[in-house]
Amino acid sequence: MPLHAAIIDLDGTMVDTLGDFVVVLHHTLADLKCHPVEVARVNRDFIEQTVGKGTEDLLRKTLAHAWGLPDDDAEVLAQVPEAFTHYKRHYEHFNGQHADVYPGVATGLARLSELGVPLACLTNKPTAFAEQLLTVKGLRGYFRHVFGGDAFERKKPDPLPLLKTCEALGTGPASTLMVGDSSNDAQAARAAGCPVLLVRYGYNHGHPIDEVPALAHVDRLDAVDWPALFTPAR
Repeated sequence: MPLHAAIIDLDGTMVDTLGDFVVVLHHTLADLKCHPVEVARVNRDFIEQTVGKGTEDLLRKTLAHAWGLPDDDAEVLAQVPEAFTHYKRHYEHFNGQHADVYPGVATGLARLSELGVPLACLTNKPTAFAEQLLTVKGLRGYFRHVFGGDAFERKKPDPLPLLKTCEALGTGPASTLMVGDSSNDAQAARAAGCPVLLVRYGYNHGHPIDEVPALAHVDRLDAVDWPALFTPAR
């Protein structure tokens, strides 16, 4: 079936946000009176392997890692709501300050726009933060819709967010391409019935992305032959 629209992930696919996460999580842990040694445990390597399943999941695993506890420990779970309050305040302040658009992303989006391909951004990041980040990085204008992890009842890898986004775009799942960076995106796409294209430079929980089945694995979004994928229906 010909492709008529695309859904594109944000963190690890369009923007490298690990620097933002490091700064925000360090401030959050400091607000919770964590010891500097505990704060230092939360570094780029840990976040790269952890991010992707929503803010609550990230905070739960971050607290557990900092304190050396299981992520289902009662003390960890009890602190997540307070951590989330601090996290939101710091993220709103630092959003985009320590993040960079990946090479080739802006050009790739521009080519899709020139083809008239309807685009939606779908991320597990809260919608307000996704909107803010895309605006700060000059990418918001490419997207008809932006949906975050709080937009629907469930988050990726559940297929519901993709199905709802397809509805908003007015396209069927089989004709809507999911572009992401992780098995999280691929799992959601397969369950929803969307073909998936994966970038090699993102965050895949420490595992090689080429091991994840996909329509294609690419090094840059401006290296994709978009006209071949989105040939207008005759």
